[in-house]
Amino acid sequence: MPKAIFTSGLRTPFGRSFKGAYRDVRADDLLVEVLKAQAGRHPELWSACPEDLIVGCAYPEHEQGYNVGRLASLGAGLDVPGMVVNRLCASSLEAVAVAAARIKASWGTKFLTAGIESMSRIPRRGANFSESECIKSINPHAYIPNGQTAEQVAVKYPQFDRVSQEDFAERSHTLAHQAHQSGAYSEQLHPYLIACDEFVRYPVNREKIASLPPAFSEGGTVTAATSSPLTDGATSGWVLEEACAKSLGISAGLEVVDVQYGHVPPELMGLGPVPATQKIFERNRITAKEVSAFEINEAFAIQVLASAADLEIPMERVNSWGGALALGHPLGASGLRLVMTLHDRLKQRGEVGALGVATLCVGGGQGMSILFRWVRV
Repeated sequence: MPKAIFTSGLRTPFGRSFKGAYRDVRADDLLVEVLKAQAGRHPELWSACPEDLIVGCAYPEHEQGYNVGRLASLGAGLDVPGMVVNRLCASSLEAVAVAAARIKASWGTKFLTAGIESMSRIPRRGANFSESECIKSINPHAYIPNGQTAEQVAVKYPQFDRVSQEDFAERSHTLAHQAHQSGAYSEQLHPYLIACDEFVRYPVNREKIASLPPAFSEGGTVTAATSSPLTDGATSGWVLEEACAKSLGISAGLEVVDVQYGHVPPELMGLGPVPATQKIFERNRITAKEVSAFEINEAFAIQVLASAADLEIPMERVNSWGGALALGHPLGASGLRLVMTLHDRLKQRGEVGALGVATLCVGGGQGMSILFRWVRV
């Protein structure tokens, strides 16, 4: 079976919704910007022309609608079709999975994947959100807001109290600051309008964090500081068949080894990475200790702490360059951000055969995980 290799991730810095650098930038234009940057950063891949552009987007409407994949392809001067996939927060991770599946099925050799979300310009849940009374009669929690699910997870895991969650948030900002300062993110960043992610705060003001009221439930433990912020951003990356990658001058990358999904009750949405990653472990006969690096999307501090505990993941292997609490979480773009960061972390290690996992919780009570291996091609 052909091997699918992820390489050459590139993204905009992530901006503050409503107040940041991209608040007045159309989502489709922001996606075109990062695709054009791919042409300048990786001309050998661009000139080879992908067979399709696969774009992840959580709310594909308004400026992100009308098949923004095809429109962005036209805007970026790509002579290829385009499509959009939606698995809410895992949408661009799904784009990687779709591209890898096509390669493994011998339905193509080179695909450009991307993710986009403007949370400044497209409302959460969409402009015309509507709940089905029929669905709610069967599952009353089907439409539960994600913030409330975080509080439900906090109740289930009382050992991770508010202070523990704030400790984790401080860790995220500190590690993100260190990664930016060391240049770790330089290969993946296209400094469009801003040079780095706008949310990173260092040193962390613990007194201010401690003073914040609960964000979702009176008497709760989850606050704005321990929740991922509203964010705008675009991401991209290539998925290539191994021989094609070698012919285009790629010497190493992430092999897509396995893709798995899981689900939990909607009210415990944040635990979605647990069943998805457990399937990864079982199918590939590995344990968390055999995985060198994890990128777990930090939707909320509590869900990462709980998921890592359930999966017995050594915390030093989780998000060692910071995570979404500090970097931001533009929904449809985040999955690819995890993958390119995993790529760069394993590249820095330089250990051929090292394993990595990228995983997210997903609205509605889902989880998605991809197992990667660092390989020479």
